Amino acid sequence: MLRRFFGLCLLICFASVPIYAQDDAPSYPCMGDLSEYLAPRLQVGQAARVLTVPLNFRPQPSTTLARIDQLPPATTVQVIGGPACNQGFIWWQIQVGEQIGWVAEGTTTPEAIYWVEPRGELITLMGDDGRPRYYIETEADQLEPEGCMRPPDDYSRTEIGFATLNRRTLFMLDNASRIYREWGGAYSFRDLITQGSYNPGGVDASFGTHDGGGAVDISVRSRVDWSIMWAEIPYMIEALRISGFAAWVREQDELFPNSAIHIHAIAVGDADLSPIARAQVDGERGYLRGYNGLPESYGLPILDGWGDVIICSWMIADNIIDLREAAYFEAIGGRYAEAGDYQGALMQFTRGIETFPGSAALYLARAGAHQALGMMEEAEADLAVHGELTKE
Repeated sequence: MLRRFFGLCLLICFASVPIYAQDDAPSYPCMGDLSEYLAPRLQVGQAARVLTVPLNFRPQPSTTLARIDQLPPATTVQVIGGPACNQGFIWWQIQVGEQIGWVAEGTTTPEAIYWVEPRGELITLMGDDGRPRYYIETEADQLEPEGCMRPPDDYSRTEIGFATLNRRTLFMLDNASRIYREWGGAYSFRDLITQGSYNPGGVDASFGTHDGGGAVDISVRSRVDWSIMWAEIPYMIEALRISGFAAWVREQDELFPNSAIHIHAIAVGDADLSPIARAQVDGERGYLRGYNGLPESYGLPILDGWGDVIICSWMIADNIIDLREAAYFEAIGGRYAEAGDYQGALMQFTRGIETFPGSAALYLARAGAHQALGMMEEAEADLAVHGELTKE
């Protein structure tokens, strides 16, 4: 009797929910004045991406239908139809893998907020390893990796096991995990953390890099047999860099005798970075200059051997640029200065500034050349710009 009751209940419940095939679904045209809606930004035929909250993926443009799935933040989709207007939302038909459905672009209540952003044309290029890489053509006609995504300015702290991270860093780490796992990676970086942030004095060999926010160390050992995942490490580093980390491998015994091999990652642009962590990003030995971030006690700057510097459009908007050529101008200008040719040094530093106007180090170097040539007003002007560029 009870079984018959449940069977009848299921029949009634499912009968009360409208189910439509794609071809016979009701139409919800967008007509007339759309001022009551959030201004549409997506375009059919281009890529779009879920922003910072999970997005419901439905069979039709209606909240009355059960969702097909929930798309996690940073998911890239292809827009194939729309727009449709229903229930106060503008909807777009999208494709995710082999699935087709609808998502709402955003809401106007209680405040205007977009849940998905336009990404332009999605371009596939084959990597040197024979695996595809996905890029987006930006408004500046530059290609950037599909996974580039501005992290939220959320510095509230959260615990991941024994480690403390701010939510900005955690967002970046989760985005890196998504990228890595799309390439076949077996792990989430959350499960591989060996040291987090806000850990003053926790590990002497960390040089203070973990004293503030934005720092995280990642294990590179298999959870199956604890072997070093040499074949996976390049993809782990690449995913972390696309997501916005300066990341390198610290080899076995590299930091001190018996130090463990791991990935050391610093979140680029994190407002809570310790001074030494920031130097690992944009200092004279830093990631943006093509070096591995180890301090002066390790001798001359060591070139980064773990892949290319990756610059996303959100970094450029925040005045974070590739400083490797700027470092070249610094080095050459410095040699002129050491030889006493301050006019030659001035020419090198000026050329560098013309190419990289956001390089604080070049302004500081040029100020020194101006001072050596007795050009004090020019030196003061350079120091003023340097101060603005390095202001926290």
